[in-house]
Amino acid sequence: MAFTLLIIDDEQNIREGLATYFELDEYNVKTAASGEEGLKIIRQENIDLVITDLRMNGISGEEVLKRVTTEKPGIPVIILTGHGSIDSAVDAMRHGAYDFLTKPLILDQLGMIVKRALENKSIKDETIQLKSEVEQLKKAVKSKNAFDQMIGNSPAMQKIQDIIKKAASSKANVLITGESGVGKEVVANAIHNLSSRKDRQMISVHCAALSETLLESELFGHEKGAFTGAENLQKGRFELADGSTIFLDEIGEINQSVQIKILRVLAEKKFERVGGEQTIEVDVRFVAATNKNLEEEIQKHNFREDLYYRLNVVHIHVPPLRERKEDIPLLMNYYLEKFNKENDKHIEGFDNRSKSAIFNYNWPGNIRELRNCVESAVVMCSQNHITLEDLPPAISKSASHNFVSVPLGISLEESEKIIIQQNLAANKNNKTKTAELLQIGRKTLQRKLSEWNIENTEAEDAETKDAETKDGD
Repeated sequence: MAFTLLIIDDEQNIREGLATYFELDEYNVKTAASGEEGLKIIRQENIDLVITDLRMNGISGEEVLKRVTTEKPGIPVIILTGHGSIDSAVDAMRHGAYDFLTKPLILDQLGMIVKRALENKSIKDETIQLKSEVEQLKKAVKSKNAFDQMIGNSPAMQKIQDIIKKAASSKANVLITGESGVGKEVVANAIHNLSSRKDRQMISVHCAALSETLLESELFGHEKGAFTGAENLQKGRFELADGSTIFLDEIGEINQSVQIKILRVLAEKKFERVGGEQTIEVDVRFVAATNKNLEEEIQKHNFREDLYYRLNVVHIHVPPLRERKEDIPLLMNYYLEKFNKENDKHIEGFDNRSKSAIFNYNWPGNIRELRNCVESAVVMCSQNHITLEDLPPAISKSASHNFVSVPLGISLEESEKIIIQQNLAANKNNKTKTAELLQIGRKTLQRKLSEWNIENTEAEDAETKDAETKDGD
């Protein structure tokens, strides 16, 4: 979009000559022969910059400057003056003029001043807009609890929450590791929301989604003309995160040329935009995440060791869902309630077969996969409870071999005995896992086995071996 300039001068040849010059440079140009006419145009139209003669009959250039500064703050004003009025022009600078030039004019010099003034105005306008958007975002955030999205009360999740509480109040950088889908961004949000920086928006960058060139521009910003397609100055994410937290997701995917530039920001809190020479200083708190083993990547010369130690001041590892299955029932109910509301449904819960299938599934996609599973089941369910048939095929098929066959016509006690024996066998005689799966206490399981005189030496041996292996580790 072309900028609109207003030229105010009571000398027609100067006024028209300047108009022709700037129109050739693809500016929209308005002209006025007096200060009164110029002020009228400023009040009625969207003017981006004013060029005005200092000495004019009626309202002077000084008075135009005062009115613009008061009524339309942010519009740059350039003063044109004769040699005898330089002191007045300098005084005008003190009162807010962007710059002044003496007559006779050097047009190219004036053109450069206009270009610079408009670029500075654009930066200020973008900053004001960004601040407005951030304030609106703050008001939109309704969560009062930093752990609202962290569903689970397993020992692993309790430990993670404890680390978050300790780390959040510090300035220490945090490295979050774990498989895809375990909720690393949720952890990053909790750290930010419990920190002193919570009043500013956390800035997130998904490093794996961008090429090297785009990532560098995204992180550090770029100057106008820095590369093909860079038509305007753009602030980078580090600059936008000044005073806040920046979350670098999948940092293990960044190549070393960008790694070394990130290292400088970590060490010195300084950087330059792509194609720029001005050094920018920022106060940024780093939280990074990866699903890779960065120590192995260091050995492969894919990741810088110095960057790793800068990031890994506080380390939070989020275990996969298969290692904290006690959190699955809470997650199931949380997502059932969420997707009931979103789909205007009133499903009451899961039947036993679907519960068993969900609990025993390995969840390679972790919480993200469980979330999608429950959403799909809610959409497909047409009854009061989600059944096995409502679950995605990958989960329902994997559960087909887990069903217990109980003959018709036998007593309830005999049915219970068959169910426990078959589940015990499926869990390699591990009573703790069997009790968890059947949702009964381990002592209750032991009592029933004793009542039925079922030999348990294999079960004891299996659990003893598990314990010995853990002790050995």
